Amino acid sequence: MKTPKESKRVLLQDIASATGYTVNTISHALQDKKDIAEATRVYIKKVADEMGYVRNNIASSLRSGTSRTLAVIVKEASNPFYAIMIDTIHDVAEKNGYTVIVFCTRDMQAQERKAVIIAIGRQVDGVLLFPSAKSEENLALLRRNGIPFVLVSRHMKNPDYDTVICDEEEGGYLAGTHLIKAGHRKLAFFYIFDVLFSSEQRIHGFLRATREAGIPDDDVHFYQYKSDRETVAQIKRWKAGGITGIFAFCDIEAWKFISCLQMSGLEQAFSLIGFDNIQGSIGFPSPLCSIDGSLQRLPEIAISILIDRIRGDQSPPKAVVLPVRLVCRGSCGCSD
Repeated sequence: MKTPKESKRVLLQDIASATGYTVNTISHALQDKKDIAEATRVYIKKVADEMGYVRNNIASSLRSGTSRTLAVIVKEASNPFYAIMIDTIHDVAEKNGYTVIVFCTRDMQAQERKAVIIAIGRQVDGVLLFPSAKSEENLALLRRNGIPFVLVSRHMKNPDYDTVICDEEEGGYLAGTHLIKAGHRKLAFFYIFDVLFSSEQRIHGFLRATREAGIPDDDVHFYQYKSDRETVAQIKRWKAGGITGIFAFCDIEAWKFISCLQMSGLEQAFSLIGFDNIQGSIGFPSPLCSIDGSLQRLPEIAISILIDRIRGDQSPPKAVVLPVRLVCRGSCGCSD
């Protein structure tokens, strides 16, 4: 038995030696080309499988100029927001004959650049990128290397890029309106991260709703999470100040807020709405009102645009903005 050090990759020449066929015949058979008799193809594939042959895709991509591989660059795969979309991207990619490689950046430009460089080095055919706050240089690097890309979920305020997002501003407006209709007049926006484009747009929409309702700006508060302890203290101050309605930047952050509510012993003191409608795809024990941003449809459109670009689409950049909708599960405090 060979030790790992003595083992080596099985090559076409090894299969040729084992079967008595030429390397060219082996290659055609493994690609299922019809110039090789079916019985011969079946035999060669069987021997190759028994020998543990795995196709060298890097060598194949060098010959063909295409790798049939897409890179997906996200902040973190552990967040259901990204995980749901990665699943959709994988399914659509597979149907179109592509393999997906996922990179996580932690929303850091340096990590994102490393992911971009590795993707280019692996000769991916295209990139779906959830950009960080400082992605311009990384996008320029992709362009210099001729790699098609589409920005997903986040907007760089540059009309020269293909972008697919949901209507963040309208989502913020729907969230604010929902809380106001549920009877809340003193409101707060809770967030953990200041997210590129999204935070600004959701706050704009939220303030549009409160101002339309005649709520003074002084009665709309903003708080960025620093620690559980500080958040619990903030919750107690909000309770004392009469604040009752909370708009969390996203569902994951809404559940973090619920956790801090439980620590504070004020679980019933606040009504809450999130964003993303993760519960539309994954069950959670705490029902949450949320803004649905089309977590499945968004990546479907993005990968469709990317594949068109890979296939030679030279049309002007596309900026797709998907509609949002409110999903009420009762956490708003509505008595209906």
